Amino acid sequence: MFKGKGVIQLTGRRPYEGVMPPYKAVIIGNFEIRESALVDGEAWHTVQVTPRVTKWIREQNTNMWYSHKTASKYKVLDTFDMHTKLYTMMAIKFS
Repeated sequence: MFKGKGVIQLTGRRPYEGVMPPYKAVIIGNFEIRESALVDGEAWHTVQVTPRVTKWIREQNTNMWYSHKTASKYKVLDTFDMHTKLYTMMAIKFS
């Protein structure tokens, strides 16, 4: 049963924070932009990527990306916020 603010209460267990998939579990190609926004005057994108691209992103400068928590139970693709410069390099490499 849901008890507000994403907390799930299971009978006989402690309450757990619910983690639901933020987007869909299937994309066309290796990546898809979900949202774009200016952060401190610079463009950032929320991008969903395949496992192959995830490995490459995690090898890049950590100042250029932020990983979202996703629930593996739901088989959700990895979601990242990334700077437009990193997005451009990724797009060239995986397009």
